[in-house]
Amino acid sequence: MSDQLTVLQRIAAFSARLRGHELGEWSTGDGFASARCTLCGAELRVYRSLVQPEMDGAAIDRLCGERAAERAA
Repeated sequence: MSDQLTVLQRIAAFSARLRGHELGEWSTGDGFASARCTLCGAELRVYRSLVQPEMDGAAIDRLCGERAAERAA
């Protein structure tokens, strides 16, 4: 199951990077892992599951606040 969590972290990091986020270190718990964007602090969480692994958080819901501010300037 830890391999599944590692794969989910990589997919989530890629998804966050597409939105301008730069994730810091991952912290893990029982069946989940989370990381925050080093630029804007948006969180990203991944959950392993035999049925349907999931990810959620501001880092995949919106563009990086730091990057959005750069574009507006």
